[in-house]
Amino acid sequence: MRAAVARELGGPEVVRVEQVDPPPLLPGTARVQVAAAAVNFPDLLVLAGTYQAKVAAPYTPGCEFSGRVLEVADGVERVRAGDLVFGLATHGAFAEQVVLDAARLTPVDRPVDPQVLAAFSVTYTTAYHALRTFARVQPDEHVTVLGAAGGVGLASVDLASAMGARPIAVGGDPAKLEACLERGAVALVDYDREDLKARLNELTGGGADVVVDPVGGRYSEPALRAMRWGGRYVVVGFAAGEIPRIPLNLVLLKGVWVVGFENRTILDHLPELAAAHRAEVLDLLLAGRVSPRISSVHPLEDVVGALREVADRRAIGKVVVQVADGPV
Repeated sequence: MRAAVARELGGPEVVRVEQVDPPPLLPGTARVQVAAAAVNFPDLLVLAGTYQAKVAAPYTPGCEFSGRVLEVADGVERVRAGDLVFGLATHGAFAEQVVLDAARLTPVDRPVDPQVLAAFSVTYTTAYHALRTFARVQPDEHVTVLGAAGGVGLASVDLASAMGARPIAVGGDPAKLEACLERGAVALVDYDREDLKARLNELTGGGADVVVDPVGGRYSEPALRAMRWGGRYVVVGFAAGEIPRIPLNLVLLKGVWVVGFENRTILDHLPELAAAHRAEVLDLLLAGRVSPRISSVHPLEDVVGALREVADRRAIGKVVVQVADGPV
């Protein structure tokens, strides 16, 4: 089968498409014929060897995909051969086949564009867990979204709007921020040209109820300072490349709840709740209430171009790798 392979750690250019043997079917797993996969910023961190979860080279990058189940191991009941599914792996998605724990697959019982499913999986489940599972967002609450034009950020804006909240999109590129208006943002803040704390306080009338932070770096502290007493600050990632050092006296004085999670491990820690909330967000997609924005689509042979587009921060929404040549 064809697969993208990184035989050493580094940047996107170390990845090559090769012919490799299909992975073996193991107990508790399912084999999926991959239709499409999507690039996420952590894919680049894993490739560089700087992510929390380490993967030794050689390996196949990619964690997010959609496709059809080809076969399942004995005793697997969650999915069956022929099911349309989307899934989250630690790696291996940029290939014609992937084998993973069946618990990490979600079957879809109606036709959906595989590219949409691939672009939806990681960002929308991450955003929904941030907003629903941990922040418990309520209608009319002000939700500040940092890095709002990125994958998780744009999904957070889209979902917050669908949940009846008031998302405020924060970013550093005016052209990218405009895309957030299409997904329901009630206001835009350019943190390279505006005083983030002052502008957020002005827009919210005294403080946001929720902050979703997939960025970190120098933007986290002013966003926290622009929260109301008792607000909820959800740490999702550090796309800025810097883990912020927040003065804990701010948390004390403002009575803010600070919580973080990894989409990669939430099924391990909160299996029943996570599964229920993933079903809820899938219902929103199938009902047409939310939809991922696809920035570009690359064939598997141009997986390096797909990774480079994300590394260079040129994407607005998700970058998709089309793996299958025809219908799956």
